[in-house]
Amino acid sequence: MFTIQGADGKEYGPVTTGHIAEWIRDGRANLLTKARRHDDTVWKALGHFEEFRVGPATTVPPVLPVAAVAAPQPEAMVSAPVSLWLRLPAALVDGLLKILCFLPTTIPVTRVLLQQAMTGQQRSFAEVAASTREVLNASLDKSLPLLAVLLLIQLTLLTLRGQSVGKLLIGLRIVRLDGSAPGFVHAFVLRSCAPFLLEQVPLFGLIFWVVDTCFVFRADRRCVHDLIAGTVVVKA
Repeated sequence: MFTIQGADGKEYGPVTTGHIAEWIRDGRANLLTKARRHDDTVWKALGHFEEFRVGPATTVPPVLPVAAVAAPQPEAMVSAPVSLWLRLPAALVDGLLKILCFLPTTIPVTRVLLQQAMTGQQRSFAEVAASTREVLNASLDKSLPLLAVLLLIQLTLLTLRGQSVGKLLIGLRIVRLDGSAPGFVHAFVLRSCAPFLLEQVPLFGLIFWVVDTCFVFRADRRCVHDLIAGTVVVKA
């Protein structure tokens, strides 16, 4: 009997060897899936257990060599890349939530710009910037609490489920290349925070954002932030 660790980080079992062999044939598990015997506490890849090597009682593919287990390719983990048309709406939902959080700031600034335009007076860029900066500083504190709440929600979902709000609604999930849950470090620190900080660098940040976005057209749909974090987006 074995206990299996799913891509969502949860444990399933105990189950028999036959059940696991069926899951492998159905694509629900593979030889890199973490498992342990019911009387053991050590987690190992299924391919390390003698029961799942090629033999007269099973048709499971042969165990991968150690080098392959240590550095798996994403194609071995995901049967088919997630469609661009699924990733795009998930990203749009997350972007829309950020925009909504900034509305208490953007609405007053937009109102001031419209009022200045309606006067018909031609103002210098410095004058326009000074007036909008004053409104921006006065209204930004109204957006910060909303952004903090959104950040807390996204951080919790990414850490516990490997999902942002957008991915949760669309039915997508972030996993590591071995199919395990990404956790706080891979899903939030490496995949979200590190790219965000790079995007703040003048000029380089813009170039990084364009390249990062264009990488979604790769065959495996892994953007640069996925390569940094060692993650891939799959269907939940």
